[in-house]
Amino acid sequence: MSYNKILERDLEELKNNLEEMIEETKIQYAETFTALRSGELNDALLIIQHDQIINNMQNEFTSTALWKIAKQQLVAKDLRLAVGGILISREIERIADYSKIVLKFFVQYKPTRKYINSIVKMFQTVIDMLDIISHLFENYQTDGREHVFALEAELDKQFHTLYAGLIKDLRKSETDEEAVEIAEAMKQAKNLEKAGDHLINVQEIVTFIRTGKFEEIIEMQEILEETVSSSEKN
Repeated sequence: MSYNKILERDLEELKNNLEEMIEETKIQYAETFTALRSGELNDALLIIQHDQIINNMQNEFTSTALWKIAKQQLVAKDLRLAVGGILISREIERIADYSKIVLKFFVQYKPTRKYINSIVKMFQTVIDMLDIISHLFENYQTDGREHVFALEAELDKQFHTLYAGLIKDLRKSETDEEAVEIAEAMKQAKNLEKAGDHLINVQEIVTFIRTGKFEEIIEMQEILEETVSSSEKN
């Protein structure tokens, strides 16, 4: 088999491995989503254990990518793809952790349906986010910043709405137990909001794979919003 064919096969293997990791994370979120909506948390332990599978996949992907970098002596774009894949796998592993942490919260505190419904909305947005991450990596030669901005903004909006409501509830809490539950719910809302940061990170990594440069797209987004706002005022 020619060198080019071996290289092509190795890069395809890396892409497939990362796709499998993304799919496993989506499965974990879907299972957690179902458990939260139904209130049936009997399988919570199994879902929490599933997170270890994703951790193992992340470690295996890193080891495989590093081995292929050394074996094939990758250069330029192929090297960026391998290195970028390692960075993306870490972002995915962190996103997976959030579903585990949220589920532990529900198992421990068994919060009211109001909190469940609010957090479930953010959960669904994170699931949509995972779909975009999958698309970004599959089509890393395409600029997907517009979709990333839109989804990250939606998640941020949901977070601020939920957080404001939780602050009001915290002020009205009558017992220490109730206050602790609300405070923990605020932590989970913040954890899911962080998933949007990871989406931004993935977009920056994809840009690096495509162009060889890291761009702070949050700053670019803020500049764009300021420009649009100034235009509207004028």
